[in-house]
Amino acid sequence: MRCQRRIGILACLMACSVAAVRLAVAGSISDEKELGRQFDLEARAQLPLIDDVEVTSYVNRIGQRIASALNDPTFQYQFSVVRDPRINAFAVPGGFVYVHGGLLTRATNDDEVAGVLGHEIAHVNAHHLARQQEATQLMNYATFLGVLLSAVQPAIGAGAVAANAAVQLQYRREFEQEADYLGARYVRQAGYDPRGMLDFFKKMLDEQRTTPTFAPPYLLSHPLTDTRLTNLEAVLRTHQWDSGTRQPTSLELERVQVVVRARSEPAQDVVTFYRRHAEAQPSDSRARYLFGMAQLETGAFDAARQSFEAARQLGFTSVDRELGRTALRLQQLDKAREFLSRATEIEPDDPVAHYELGKVLEAQNDTAGAMREYARACQLAPTLAEAHYGLGVLAGRAGQAGDGYYHLGVAYKLRGEYDKALTQFEKAEPLSPAGSERALAVKTDIAELKQYLRHGSGKSRHGG
Repeated sequence: MRCQRRIGILACLMACSVAAVRLAVAGSISDEKELGRQFDLEARAQLPLIDDVEVTSYVNRIGQRIASALNDPTFQYQFSVVRDPRINAFAVPGGFVYVHGGLLTRATNDDEVAGVLGHEIAHVNAHHLARQQEATQLMNYATFLGVLLSAVQPAIGAGAVAANAAVQLQYRREFEQEADYLGARYVRQAGYDPRGMLDFFKKMLDEQRTTPTFAPPYLLSHPLTDTRLTNLEAVLRTHQWDSGTRQPTSLELERVQVVVRARSEPAQDVVTFYRRHAEAQPSDSRARYLFGMAQLETGAFDAARQSFEAARQLGFTSVDRELGRTALRLQQLDKAREFLSRATEIEPDDPVAHYELGKVLEAQNDTAGAMREYARACQLAPTLAEAHYGLGVLAGRAGQAGDGYYHLGVAYKLRGEYDKALTQFEKAEPLSPAGSERALAVKTDIAELKQYLRHGSGKSRHGG
């Protein structure tokens, strides 16, 4: 009874706190958005982000679903994945959330990923970094941006500097508890099991206790304590969110984990890991399919084709997309087109299938068809740089110069090549219909990139 009363009081205080914060920081929201945009520009230029449609679409789908459940969202949330095997996730004021690949490979199910994203969204929505910075007044705008970068990228603020930066950004205890409570509520509203948050936090705390010298970066800026976990458990129990069966690992998450491992770990280690699972379960079609995915992602295309065919013989029917992707890499274009066309018919909202089919059609000189598939991929996955690039090149060849320059600009911006992006947007500007949404977007991008190249680090991913 005492525990329930304590949680009830905590919930009331948190609700009042959030309401007060919205009034207090209303004037700083534009500053938070600007800080977030500046950080994202730096991140795309300097952090090794994973530009894989399977990975980014998975994280964005979960993150946007949670963000859409907010009653009054202040920001438009954007989610990115960093190519880093360490367990980490962080949020920047303005609605920018970043997840390290290592966190995705350690998650057991979608609910655990949702729990972490919900916690980060809560930090942003409650303006925690802005409130903390305002209270301490330790850093000015430029220094704060530098500390954010140092905390998340050792290459920028190596070693002890990065660790010190993470400590500077360490959330106050009450902010972490508030983010736990609000995040669990957001996750529940979005249809995920909030116990996933608790499960993942317990997993990290257990690992830290088992290996005291190992501290995931996430724990530096989001310190875990038994009290936090106890309070979160009490919240779940009070709201009766602590019952039911845990969800198994989804196939989508398992595919993402293969891709992330292939981008972050030695190829031989990845293939060996999934081979062992397949050999330990010789009649398991899913294990054979994932083994094929590992082979495909590490360049063993003939072996991948054999594994996918074996998976289909064992009863795994959803292999058309992967067989099509494999055939494309083996330069078997007719087979690739057949498989991928069927895959897009079965799953019309799959950006991977549309993008890969676009590559096949481009190779077969079907420009109109390739542009259609690239455009669909861009619509389904707006941050897929390669789809924008393919569409931009083909639009230019087809005499649609305005579209070509625009999509090339988007592609270069997503890649962090800002000097090239600015050139393309400046060419697109006079060709954009006056007063259109496109014209406004191009104008905004030009102004933002000019300011960044003039006053920011001055660097883009391939420039100095």
